[in-house]
Amino acid sequence: MYYKKLIGDKVYLSPMAIENEVKIITKWFNEDEEIAANNGFIQSVISEDTTKTMLQSWSEGDCSLSIIKIENDEFIGHISLFNPKKYELGATMGIYINKENRFKGYGSEAIKLLLSYAFDELNYHFVRVEVFAYNQDAVKTYEKCGFKQVGKWRQSRYHHGVYHDIILMDIIKDEFI
Repeated sequence: MYYKKLIGDKVYLSPMAIENEVKIITKWFNEDEEIAANNGFIQSVISEDTTKTMLQSWSEGDCSLSIIKIENDEFIGHISLFNPKKYELGATMGIYINKENRFKGYGSEAIKLLLSYAFDELNYHFVRVEVFAYNQDAVKTYEKCGFKQVGKWRQSRYHHGVYHDIILMDIIKDEFI
């Protein structure tokens, strides 16, 4: 069961419902090439037990939420804040959306909901993301949400036979609209 904790027009963010999500995410980890490649799952089959352990770890972490479509309560992904910086007052964000629901505005809305929570409730001063340079769709989404490119780790990701940069992006509380 999902609970509407942070509510937008198209999606809401809910505490994770691990029992509802294990089979779905195991399928994504094993069949969605983008999710599998970006998380190092290409070389192995991820079992439901492994997925459940991962999800339990995430749910006990800093802030991991399920992304749910308002129109039909469909689970479509996760968004998280992790590695909080106690003295710097910020964290790193991660997000994934299943293949069928990408490029529909759900990710952007989920990001804005989480940023609002991070800045208005947690009093974070910044939120950071790391993006593989070959994932220009993600870069554009983050820019649309107000993130700015602040640096890169050169040739840090090997993907499809080529070394790619990892783009470092962030948004500061005062920049969030």
